Amino acid sequence: MPVSFRSTIIALLAGLLLAACSPSEADQRKAFIAFLQTDVLSKPGVRLPRPDAEKQKSFGEYAAHYAIIPRFHDRMNESVAKPMQQALAGAMPRSIEEVVNRKADLAAVRAGFVKMREALDAATAEADKERAALKQPEDLAPVYGQAYAKLVTQPVGTFREVFPITDETFGTILALADLIEANKAVIKFSGPQIQISNPAVQAKVQAALNAMNAKQQAMNAAQQKLRSAMYGG
Repeated sequence: MPVSFRSTIIALLAGLLLAACSPSEADQRKAFIAFLQTDVLSKPGVRLPRPDAEKQKSFGEYAAHYAIIPRFHDRMNESVAKPMQQALAGAMPRSIEEVVNRKADLAAVRAGFVKMREALDAATAEADKERAALKQPEDLAPVYGQAYAKLVTQPVGTFREVFPITDETFGTILALADLIEANKAVIKFSGPQIQISNPAVQAKVQAALNAMNAKQQAMNAAQQKLRSAMYGG
């Protein structure tokens, strides 16, 4: 079927018009870099911006590059941050007697932190793998690297500082429970007070209490550092 010269010109003009209306790769890259610099790097703390559909459209193919970061945060929040907050909210015993009575619960909380650490490692490994597969121009790569470090690498590092001291803290609590259980013949509870008739056992219990209190203070400091890293200030 013959094609007229007029229809060919119309098709060509339509193609040129469409190309003129579509942002170039350079424009998309420029918009993405500006977003990373303004909405991520210039903000305090680990504040994760979530651009709307129109904003993402302006990034073109680079929207998929940014998607790696919020996808990681969704996994981290669901499997680490929220469970940690819930675990610590009611985990710490308020008396020595509660240390003994809640020993099984405390052991379960300690085991839960191991699972959180494993979940964080898995989420981080997946995000790092996705990032390593990206092909980025020279002007974008360093800016994206800074954003990735701020929103992924740094909070992961701070979380990893919390896990060991949290495990040690619960370890001292459980050690105190074991000590009391092993010497319950010479230990008597009277409300919040504890009476120990054997001086040697009393010294051991006091040493265990001192160790537990020291670890709790260290854990509180680590949690404060985590809050500062996540929210700024």
